[in-house]
Amino acid sequence: MKESKKLNMNLASKIMFFIVATSLLLLVGCNAKEATNVVVFQNVNLIMMTRDKVLENQSVVIKDGLIAEIGEFQTVTIPEEAQIIEGEGKYLMPGLVDMHVHQWRYSGEEILYLANGITSIQNMWGLPQDLEMRAAINDRRFLGPRIFTTGPIMDGPNPIWKDSVALETPEEARKAVISVQEDGYDAVKVYERLPVEVYEEIMKTAEEIGIRVVGHVPSEVGIRKALELGQNSIEHLSGYSLENIENEAEMTVGNNVWNTPTLAIIHILKMENEIEGLEYINPEVTRAWRHMKRIGRYAFDLEKRQYIVRTIHEKGGKLLAGTDANNPFVVPGFSLHSELEYLAGAGLTPYEVLKTATYNSAEFLGQLDKFGTVEEGKEADLILLSKNPLEDIKNTRTLEGTMVRGIWLTNERLQGELDKLKESY
Repeated sequence: MKESKKLNMNLASKIMFFIVATSLLLLVGCNAKEATNVVVFQNVNLIMMTRDKVLENQSVVIKDGLIAEIGEFQTVTIPEEAQIIEGEGKYLMPGLVDMHVHQWRYSGEEILYLANGITSIQNMWGLPQDLEMRAAINDRRFLGPRIFTTGPIMDGPNPIWKDSVALETPEEARKAVISVQEDGYDAVKVYERLPVEVYEEIMKTAEEIGIRVVGHVPSEVGIRKALELGQNSIEHLSGYSLENIENEAEMTVGNNVWNTPTLAIIHILKMENEIEGLEYINPEVTRAWRHMKRIGRYAFDLEKRQYIVRTIHEKGGKLLAGTDANNPFVVPGFSLHSELEYLAGAGLTPYEVLKTATYNSAEFLGQLDKFGTVEEGKEADLILLSKNPLEDIKNTRTLEGTMVRGIWLTNERLQGELDKLKESY
């Protein structure tokens, strides 16, 4: 999806503001560092996401934000000081990851993610305040989904977005890539109008210094060269064609290129009364979305895109779940559940769909030692569901609560924060 279909940044600056403040600290009633040290999910059905199987009657012990022990319910010793969460008949699995969002930094945005079981996000247009928020969350000064973020968009001359980094020469490209890493961003984002020689230098420099390159396939570059040069991930199925998809899918697998299809952007074309979670969005934001929708030109054939996804998947291509959240009517948090359902509609099994938002995301980000599965030693980013998502992917919506780095937030508490958000408007 082209960012030209997003809100003009001048307009955006009038309706959004950055908060590294207290909304979610108030939610848990304490500093993130002061949460209960020991929490036990007792007698729960466990979906570890290391295999397509449910382990029944397990207990999972969380100590100081880490998964300390997993074992049969009757054999695990429960510490006396532990907070017990009864898991009988429920399903515990890793927290979800949305690998393509655009942070607008309006009040309550973090709640939207946590209330939908999303414990990590990848922001796709980074600004310095995203680094500040990431640091606050990592230091446990603020409670929200962990943030991975690209740097500013890298585009060619006459960029689509005036706030992009406009690159005309390979020398400029090399400096820009090095700057992204030195500034502390997690990845480079490439865009539509990059000249071929500039794109080639971006890829060369990124490989040399060890930073990922994600984003669109520039029109002058084309899908074949982007695949040959090994762009780490391609967003929105950018550059793929129905006519050559078999060959392109094989090249995708051969060059270990990941894809984030963002099928949920079809929500731009839906009627407002069909959009889940819209009542929790600031009315100023929804008015801006209507303005964007009115002036934009949108074309999105879900079935054709699902066919491309299915072909890539059947060839063995790696997929990530992402939504393009904060595009018009792509509501943060809520839209990821739709994305998972659209991926199931492309032919993935429930387990394969869940991997795109858990194991795969952690693997792509180089964080599989920290999260993405339920295993001893990993950080406790978990969700508890009342129904089995391996039977029906829609069951990811049956959230009982979200644990973010060892802090347990019940669905009732999160829903209460959503209600307060709605009432504040």
